[in-house]
Amino acid sequence: MRKYFGGLLAVFAIVMLVPGTALATHSNGQGPDKDFQNGAYKTDCPTPFGTFPCHVHIAAQGFSATGTGVPAKGQWWLEIFSGGFAGFPDPVVLSGEVTCFNAIGSSGWVRQRVDQSNVGVVVPGFHTIIGRAIDNGEGSNDPEDESTGFLAGPGTTCPPIGIATTPIDQGNIVIHDGI
Repeated sequence: MRKYFGGLLAVFAIVMLVPGTALATHSNGQGPDKDFQNGAYKTDCPTPFGTFPCHVHIAAQGFSATGTGVPAKGQWWLEIFSGGFAGFPDPVVLSGEVTCFNAIGSSGWVRQRVDQSNVGVVVPGFHTIIGRAIDNGEGSNDPEDESTGFLAGPGTTCPPIGIATTPIDQGNIVIHDGI
């Protein structure tokens, strides 16, 4: 009887351990059935007035099975450290809703509607930011994650176009291609 009980206990322990390790993921493979990008990082942001240091926060989710990036949801905010250039506040602060998100592999494309701005040249409800990010992994030998974005007019699409990215200075971007 002890043999059977010991064997049953061993089988139970194996059954309990295997699903936990098989379902644990960082990015692609098993995981949520949606695309997402989460991150907080420091980088250099291109603007119509030059490139400035910035701090980015994004939490985007895409639910499109056809790759259009719509429907999507999420929040974002951005601080651009202008140093008072051209009389702009320091920092310039923009924030709003994610209107489109599409992930393919470790790359993500996003369109972010500007809902709040502390500068007159960026009009809430009119301007959007189109961005691209690349999740290069978590290991100490992995290259830095990459990102870029640019100011655009109204719209809700975020096609996977070849926008050049640059490595981030500090922080992390996590992208999951779940659809």
